[in-house]
Amino acid sequence: MNRFLIRYLLLSTVALLLSCTSAYRSLKPASVDIACANKMIPSSIATSWYQASIDVAKKHLSGLVLIKNMPDSSQRVVFTSEAGVTFFDFGFKRPGKFMVHSIIKKLNRRPVIKTLQKDFELMLGVPFARGGLQSWKTQEETFFGVIQEKETAYFITDKDCSSLRRLEMGTRQKRKVSIEIKGAGYPSADTLNITHYTFPLKIRLTRFQKNDSSQ
Repeated sequence: MNRFLIRYLLLSTVALLLSCTSAYRSLKPASVDIACANKMIPSSIATSWYQASIDVAKKHLSGLVLIKNMPDSSQRVVFTSEAGVTFFDFGFKRPGKFMVHSIIKKLNRRPVIKTLQKDFELMLGVPFARGGLQSWKTQEETFFGVIQEKETAYFITDKDCSSLRRLEMGTRQKRKVSIEIKGAGYPSADTLNITHYTFPLKIRLTRFQKNDSSQ
């Protein structure tokens, strides 16, 4: 009985240690490849319409997202229902100014706004405009990152710098959110899949053409 108890405790300890191991433990510091960084850095998104699908805590929400470049070089992210009700309207201006133009009462909570702000700032490439770019490598990928307070924002390319694979935000110990890029990349990304790893939130944005006077 004691042998089984000891084995159980050892396995439990190993599992605990593995769960606490950094998601970025395999990264090796590297010199910044300026040419690759300039080629792949997600500096903006073109004015575009996206079909939006959001799943959070077993609830589903769908609608349309408009990302619009404004004359003053700021960007607006507007999420509406297909019937035209505006869920939120956010403004972003580099290097990090953020404004809530409007938001419905159910979403008007500081943690919700902060989460959405950081998601869309990462998607729009706002953290990378602040400078201080560093680089790390694995066998298959190159990570370019900007450290900000306790988190690091990354954009990640394949090892040959031929494609931008995804964006991520994380601490030293855990990956917090990733944005997978499918199809055409920046500035006219076809599909953006935002996945959170610390709570159940997934956002899928699929680009489409919408011909009207609102663009």
